[in-house]
Order: sequence, then C-alpha cells, then structure tokens
Amino acid sequence: MVDIVIINWNSGEYLSQCIDSIFIEENISLLGTVYIIDNNSKDDSLKRIAAREKLEIVINDENLGFAKGCNQGFRKCKSEYVLLLNPDAQLLNHTLTDCSDFLALNNAVTILGCQLVNEISEITPSCSRFPSPFGFFKDALGLPKLAPSIFTPGIIMNDFDHKSSRFVDQVMGAFMFMRTSIFQKVGYFDEQFFVYFEEVDFSKRIAEIGERSYFNSDIRAIHIGEGTTKSVKAFRLYLSLQSRLKYARKHFSQMGYWTTWVSTFLIEPFSRVLFLIFKGKIKEVPAVFKGYGMLVAKK
Repeated sequence: MVDIVIINWNSGEYLSQCIDSIFIEENISLLGTVYIIDNNSKDDSLKRIAAREKLEIVINDENLGFAKGCNQGFRKCKSEYVLLLNPDAQLLNHTLTDCSDFLALNNAVTILGCQLVNEISEITPSCSRFPSPFGFFKDALGLPKLAPSIFTPGIIMNDFDHKSSRFVDQVMGAFMFMRTSIFQKVGYFDEQFFVYFEEVDFSKRIAEIGERSYFNSDIRAIHIGEGTTKSVKAFRLYLSLQSRLKYARKHFSQMGYWTTWVSTFLIEPFSRVLFLIFKGKIKEVPAVFKGYGMLVAKK
C-alpha cells in the first residue's frame, strides 16, 4: 500500500489535476490514504476537490512551511510506502504501481525518483548532487554555464540527460517515493527549513547511515515546475537563499559556511543579474534585488 502526501499552498487548478491523476482505476487497490496538508491557502484550490474515500484534508490556520507540512502528513502515514508529491505534479497510469513494484524488488533503494516531464513532454532535471562550498561557489560564478565542458553543475544535474537509471545523491522533492520505515531510522524533515533544502538535508542524512536514493528513468510522471510559485519569484528566491545558508551552517565546516556566505551575498547577485540581462529577461531583475533585500533584512 502507498500513502501520498501533498502540501498545498494556493495551487489553484494544479491540485485538482494532481488528485484526478491519483484516483484512477489502476491505483485504487494500491492506495492507502492521500493526505492534502493545506498551508492556509487563500485561493479556491480546496474547493475544486471533491470528497473521496481515501482522501483526508488537513487545513492549517497559518502557513507552517513545506517541511513542517510534510511532517504532518508523514506522521499520519501507515502504509509500507509514502509518496511525497507536489500539487503541480501528475501521475501517469502506471507510475504508482511501477514505483511500488520496483521498491519491492530492490531492497538497496530507500528513496525512488522517476523521470519527470513538463506539460509539453520535455524531460526536466530532477536529480541533484549533495551541495558543497565549492559547488555553491562555481554555481554562483556561473562557471557550469560558461564552461560546461570543464565545470559540472554544483547541485542540479543539468549535465545528466535523465534518460538512464542510476543511484544519485538526491531526487527532487516534487516526487519522492520512499519506504515509510526510513522515518524511524533518521526522523522526519528538519523543520528549520521553511521550504527548500529540506529534502536535500533528509537525503544527506539517509546517505550517512548507508541508505540510498535511486533515479529510475523507466518510470514517468508529469511535473509543471514552479507551478505554484511563479507569481512570487522574489519571495521564492529569498526562501531558497535562506535555506541554503541554513544547510551550509548545518553541514559544512565554519570555513565552508563562510565560503557559501561570500558566494551567496558578494558574487551571486551580480551573476544572476548579468545572466538575466544576457537572456533578455530584464523584467525579472527587480525580483532578484527584492529577494536579496528580504534576505538582508532578515539577517
């Protein structure tokens, strides 16, 4: 059996499309409970959802953040497997059964990711390397973009075509199919991360006890990507940078943390702006300054 946890925050029609893709005939016998944890949405996303057997909605009085919302759902899960699924994602007919069958036959895998495609069926990167101070530094400078033959991306594996299966450091939190037993081994998501890097931290912790994450290119799902945060780019940038610094403080040495701090505050703002201008996305430049302004204000 599989429980599914979905964190909703103003997801609009994406949420209903996600739920419709779950409750198909092929999945019913495999489903445990689908938990929607709503982080105080102000839109009509929940009103679009019809009551269903095996569906439970938890409504929070405030936005508790992604990590804490996930933990609310995880603590309710009783099935052998749990799927953490973004509301802007959709399952295909055999996604759930293929994931369940794969983990049943592969005891060496604890977290399973699948090939994610966007709304026009293009494969999107969904695997990452564990962050390092140098990885953040070279990404901040844009070296993997300027000289991809020399520098691999520090985190997101844009250099991997995602057309083959392999063990990886981390799969995207938009689709993480996991053994529920892992929570007894390493605990839940670290709630100091409001959003972003919570799944990176979690994957790092499971790797430290010898558990592994696997990307299976033969299994597919749809992920729109930024579907629920396109309208809040500055706030999204602020939250991402804030979580990055928290991750660095938790996992890096003092020197590694300060290297990340320098990369984040003294290099990346300028490289971000330059790349946006080069791409003709000048209208997005103010969001960069606003995002960094929020970060500085919170320091």
